[in-house]
Amino acid sequence: MDDTGIGVVLLGYGAIGQAVHRMLAPVADSVRVLGALDRAALEGTAGQVRMAGPAGQEVPVLELGAAIELADVILECASPAAVRAYGPGIIGAGTDLLVASLGALVDGRLRETLLERGPGRCHLSTGAIGGLDLIRASAGTIESIELSTRKPPAALLHPGLPTALRASIARAETTGSSRHVFGGSVADAVRLFPSNINVAAALGLAAGDMDLVRVDIVADPSATLTGHAIEVHGSGGHYRFGIENFPDPDNPATSALTARSTVSGLLRLAGHGPHFI
Repeated sequence: MDDTGIGVVLLGYGAIGQAVHRMLAPVADSVRVLGALDRAALEGTAGQVRMAGPAGQEVPVLELGAAIELADVILECASPAAVRAYGPGIIGAGTDLLVASLGALVDGRLRETLLERGPGRCHLSTGAIGGLDLIRASAGTIESIELSTRKPPAALLHPGLPTALRASIARAETTGSSRHVFGGSVADAVRLFPSNINVAAALGLAAGDMDLVRVDIVADPSATLTGHAIEVHGSGGHYRFGIENFPDPDNPATSALTARSTVSGLLRLAGHGPHFI
């Protein structure tokens, strides 16, 4: 970072990456978007030089090596698979990484690599929920965390779902009645719903133990918002959070708050206050 702010490259230029790019335009003196990494660039099939972004704000589509060399921070807003594939190389090269797809960090080995080895620093986005500062402060006193997530069935469906689970979610859609479609650990929730349940991993990371978190997912055809009900029990106190987010209009699997959270995080890294510590 210099006196002109921090330079950021967007790893992933789908709905979240494009929203982040738009939101950063008014604060370009603090956070400058230097480029984007899309799937073709990451896979080495990009071909000719390309640009991305709205008119007047276009940035180059970079290869990963160039992005690592240019950026102060690379913002991952692609997928858990992208974190696994490219995160260690980014951190190992000494470039900072801001991770939105926290579900990738249920893998203990990857978590250690990104959070502890350096020399680059790994920052974690708060994503679609709040209260993580309280949970982190309570780490060591927490006995259990219960997360109940409620989403429209269409937001839960994706090509990798097992047949029985897909049928259960579809049944909620056809009957018009809400249906409990998952109950279990963070690891299993992330495995089955990799793009839907980063909030579960965020809770486990803040608490310092993924095994403290129990996840329940409800497919609700009447839901117009994505709901997260969080209950924390421990020797230091009992806490309850209720969060209802509008879905991203371009990607209903994620919340519209996700992009805003990453922008807020980048502004904090650039020195914008107020700072709550």
